[in-house]
Amino acid sequence: MYKFFLTLLFSINIFSSDRPNVIIIVTDDLGWGDVSYNGGPISTPNIDKLAMDGVQMDRFYAAPTCSPTRAALMTGVNSLENGVIRPFDNPTADRYGLSLRYKIMPEYLKEVGYQTALSGKWHLGMFADEYLPLNRGFDSTYGHLGGGIGYFDHALSGRMDWHRNGEVLYEDGYSTTLIANEAIRLINNSDGSAPLFLYIAFNAPHTPIEAEKNFIDKLSHIQDQKERIYAANITILDIEIGNILSAIESKGILEETIIIFFSDNGPVFNVDPIAATIASDVVDSKGNTLGLRGSKGSAYEGGIRVPAIIYYKGVLENAKSNQFIFVDDILPTILSALNIRSNSGNFTGIDHWANLITNNIVPPNNSITGNVIVNDERALFNDKWKLYYRHFIYDDDSKKIFELYDILNDPYEKYDLSLEHPEILESMKKTFYEKPINLETPFFNPVHSYLHGDKYIGINNSPWLERNYEEKNPPHPIIQNIIFTWIVFLTFKEFIIPILFMVILFISIYLYRRKSNYS
Repeated sequence: MYKFFLTLLFSINIFSSDRPNVIIIVTDDLGWGDVSYNGGPISTPNIDKLAMDGVQMDRFYAAPTCSPTRAALMTGVNSLENGVIRPFDNPTADRYGLSLRYKIMPEYLKEVGYQTALSGKWHLGMFADEYLPLNRGFDSTYGHLGGGIGYFDHALSGRMDWHRNGEVLYEDGYSTTLIANEAIRLINNSDGSAPLFLYIAFNAPHTPIEAEKNFIDKLSHIQDQKERIYAANITILDIEIGNILSAIESKGILEETIIIFFSDNGPVFNVDPIAATIASDVVDSKGNTLGLRGSKGSAYEGGIRVPAIIYYKGVLENAKSNQFIFVDDILPTILSALNIRSNSGNFTGIDHWANLITNNIVPPNNSITGNVIVNDERALFNDKWKLYYRHFIYDDDSKKIFELYDILNDPYEKYDLSLEHPEILESMKKTFYEKPINLETPFFNPVHSYLHGDKYIGINNSPWLERNYEEKNPPHPIIQNIIFTWIVFLTFKEFIIPILFMVILFISIYLYRRKSNYS
C-alpha cells in the first residue's frame, strides 16, 4: 500500500508540472497468436521486448471490427452507445462519421497544451470535412481515411486514399514503412516545448495481404505462399515498430513517454462464403488466435481479445496483468495518468490507472462490446462470466442465440454453461437488454455498397479523393444476381420457403398427372 501511494504521489507531482508524451500504436487485424510473446509462430522481437519491459494486458478487449474499436478509443464511450456499430466502408454509402457531439482524445489533450498528430489509418468518417481528423483535434494528419488500402498503391476499391493534412499525397512506398517514417519524423522534430500525443495507426496486417519481396524471400522455410506473405507483412510491421521505439529512445524521451500498443480486433480467417465472394482478398489472411474461438467480426474471444501492452518506464513495472480492460477504458485511464480532469460521466470506460500501477484486479461489471454488420454479435462480461449473443439481422427474434461461459476457466469457450446456470443466464440477459444500443446512424448493407460503389447514392464534393486508379470492376452479373437473390431469400425466407414448397408441390403434381395421362 505504501508503494502504491508513493508511486501515485510521484506520478501526480510529475503530471502537474510536466506531462509525459503519449504514443498509441494500433495494429489492424493482428490476432492474439500473431505475436511471438503470446506463443505465436511469427517472430516479433520488437513487440516482444515492449511486452517484456511493460505491462502485458492479457485481458484486453476491443470491438470485433475496425471503426467501432477506434470510435470507442477516441471517445471513451462504448461503440454500441456512440453509434459506430460497423466499419465505415464506403464514402458514398456512409454519409456520416463518428458523431460530432463527442469530444475525442486529441481534443482533450490539445486543451492542456499537447501537440497532436495522426500517422496512419483514420476510418471514422470521411464523407464531409467536419468528420476528418484535422477538424477533430489533430494538428497534423498523414495516411489514409478509409479501411484496408493497398500497401503499395495506397488505393481502396480504386480510389487513391493517401493524404497529408487533408490533401491528396502521391508518393511511392510500402504503407507500413511510410506510416512509421512519419511517426519517426514527428518524434525527431518534437522540440520539448509541449508534450506530444502521437496516434500511430498501422493498416497492417489488414487485407489485402501484401509485403515487400525481399522479406517474403527471407521466409522461404514457410511452405504455404499465403502464409509466407502474411508472416512477411507482420515481420515488416514489427521492424517498423522497433524503429519507432528506437527513435523514442534516441530522442532521449523514453522515460517521459507513455506507450500503448494493441490491435483493433482479432484476425481474419474462417471467412464466410458470401463474404469471400464479394471480397475475395480476405481469404489471403492467415491470422492466428492460438485456439481462441472466433475471428474478426465475432464476439467470441478470438474476435475481441487482442494483444495489448502499456509501457511507462519507472512508473509501471513490467508485469502480466489479468485486469479486464476494454478499449473504451483507454481514454479515462490516460486522462487519469496525466492528471487531466474530465467529466467521467461522459464515459462508459473505466479509469484503470491505479489498478495498472498496483497490478490490482477488478472484475468487469456488466462491460459490453460488439458490432452489427450482417450478424448482431455482442459479449457481456460480469465478474467471471461472459454472455455471448448472436442474431442474424435477417432472422426474427425467435432465432436469437445466447451462450454462457465461465471465461476465466474456459477462455477457449468450449463449454456453454447456460443450462447448468439458468439463474446467471437470465440475470445477464436482463442486463443485456437494459444496455443501450445506438442505431441512429444510417445502416446500409455493405454488399450493396460494394457492388454499386459510387453509383449507390452519388458522391457530392466528398473529400474522399481524386481518381487516379481504375474503378474496381464489379463481380460478374451472374455473381451479383446470386448475391442479391441470397439477400432477398434471407430477408423474406419466412414467406419464400412456404411459397417455394407450394410451387415445387404443384409442379410435381402436374408432372405426375402429365406422366399418368401419357401412360
